[in-house]
Amino acid sequence: MTTPTEEKNNNIEFFVQRPFGPSIGCCKLPQDLVDDFNKDCDTVIKSEKESKARDVSHELAGNVKQQLSIDKEVFAKWAPLFMKLINKYLKAHPQERDLPKSLKTTFTAAWYVRSFAGDFNPAHYHSNCHLSCVGYLALPEGIKKEWAEEDKQHVNASSAGAIEIQYGESHLFSKNVVRIRPKVGDYYLFPWWMAHMVYPFRAKGERRSFAFNIALSLLEGAEKEFAEKK
Repeated sequence: MTTPTEEKNNNIEFFVQRPFGPSIGCCKLPQDLVDDFNKDCDTVIKSEKESKARDVSHELAGNVKQQLSIDKEVFAKWAPLFMKLINKYLKAHPQERDLPKSLKTTFTAAWYVRSFAGDFNPAHYHSNCHLSCVGYLALPEGIKKEWAEEDKQHVNASSAGAIEIQYGESHLFSKNVVRIRPKVGDYYLFPWWMAHMVYPFRAKGERRSFAFNIALSLLEGAEKEFAEKK
């Protein structure tokens, strides 16, 4: 993968990768953010009432133990950081004439994904938005051992608990999937229409991630700018 764009903001290096045409933004999130999100999630799962109130599994594709909405105040604390990362992603695409400068960014949904041995997420994409993302908060203690065993048995397997992002068809000298073994703090940002999935794993413990969707719209009074670009 190439990394043509690298910028620094608040000690966060944000890269835009183009492994197969469409681009994927990625960075390492601050530990404070990981801690805040984990604390919020832990608080919810300790309360049966809160767990039921914030359960959004029926709205999502995952075949996993639990999917819970992120507390609005907790998310709002870190929204400015996510805005900066989103803006970096947008600025890395100056060739996109259909993206006017006067854009309003709206976070439309945000949730945690709690998965355990045998859980998985089938191939899917996120509709009713323009950008999607995923960040990682916790991994099972034995997942690295499982990866090591996997590598001994298979060539380029890299599947247990991995996220796979898909696009197009596979051809000679051109792959159509990127499979990633996540690490705590990893964050990926990509277009809504890119299909992605998560493979099951066997290790005991929780694989915890979060995701949210981003909608882009014209700011009031920007219709003329958009029309001129068209």
